[in-house]
Amino acid sequence: MKRTIKLIIYYFLYQLLFTVLVMFGALLVEAVRSGGDLDVLLSSLKSGALISNPFITALATLLAALAMLWHLLHFRYIRFSTDFLKKENIPLLLVCIPFVYTLMYLLSWATEWINLPNLLEETFMDMSHSIVGILSIAFAAPILEECLFRGAIEGHLLSLWKGKPWAAILVSGLAFGLVHINPAQVLYASLIGLVLGWMRWRSGSIVPGIVAHILNNSISVVCMRLYGPEGSFEESAGETTQPYIVAVYAVILILCAVFYYTKTKKTVSDCNLSEDSDV
Repeated sequence: MKRTIKLIIYYFLYQLLFTVLVMFGALLVEAVRSGGDLDVLLSSLKSGALISNPFITALATLLAALAMLWHLLHFRYIRFSTDFLKKENIPLLLVCIPFVYTLMYLLSWATEWINLPNLLEETFMDMSHSIVGILSIAFAAPILEECLFRGAIEGHLLSLWKGKPWAAILVSGLAFGLVHINPAQVLYASLIGLVLGWMRWRSGSIVPGIVAHILNNSISVVCMRLYGPEGSFEESAGETTQPYIVAVYAVILILCAVFYYTKTKKTVSDCNLSEDSDV
C-alpha cells in the first residue's frame, strides 16, 4: 500500500507542476502580446481565463502524463516487453473491442440513474475539439493510467499478495476511480478499473487494458463530438430500442468475458509490465 499511495501522490504532483508551468508560459505569451500591460495581465488572472482555457488544461494534462510515464520507466516501476505481442494473442486484443464497447454502454446506462454531478463536463467537451485535447484524452491518459494502475500498482500488489488477486484488483480499481475526483466519473471509472484489473490479472499483461482503455476514451471523444456530453450512438436510435440494445449488449459482454477467461491463464510470472524497484 505504501507504493500505491506514493505513486498516486506523484501522479497528482506532476499534474499540479505542469498546470502551473503551462499557465506561467501562457501568462508570458499574454505579456508579450499585450506589450507588458500589467492591467491586461491582472485582468486575465482575475477573470480566470487562463485556468479555464481548455488548451492549457489539455496541454498540461498531456505533459503531466508523459512526465509520469517517464518517471515509471526511469525508476523502473515498470518495464516493457513484447512477449505478449504474439500471433496467438491477437484474438485477445480483438475481443477487447466488443467487450469494452458493450461494457461502456451498459455501465453508462446503469450509472446514469444515480445522476451524479459532472463537474468537468464543459472542460471535456472543449478539450474534445482540439488536437492536443484528443491526444490527451484518447491516448496519453489511457496509456499512463494502465501503466500506473494496472502495471506499477496492481502488478506490485499481485506479487505482494500472492493468492489474493482480487484484493490487488480491488485496490487498484478503486484507486483508479477515486483519482478521477469528478463525481460523475468516480463510480464509472472504478467499475471499469475492476474489469481492466481482471483483464490484466488473467492475461499477465496490461496490453489488452491499454487497447481497451484507448478504445473507451476514443469512443467517448467521438460521442462528445457527435452527440454532446451525454449522447451515444444507441440513444440516437430512440428510447424504445434501449431495452433491446441493453439485452443484446449484455449477451455480447458475457460471451466476450467467457472467451477472454478461457483464453487466458492466471499467472503473475509472465507479466509484461512489472516493477523492478521500490524507488
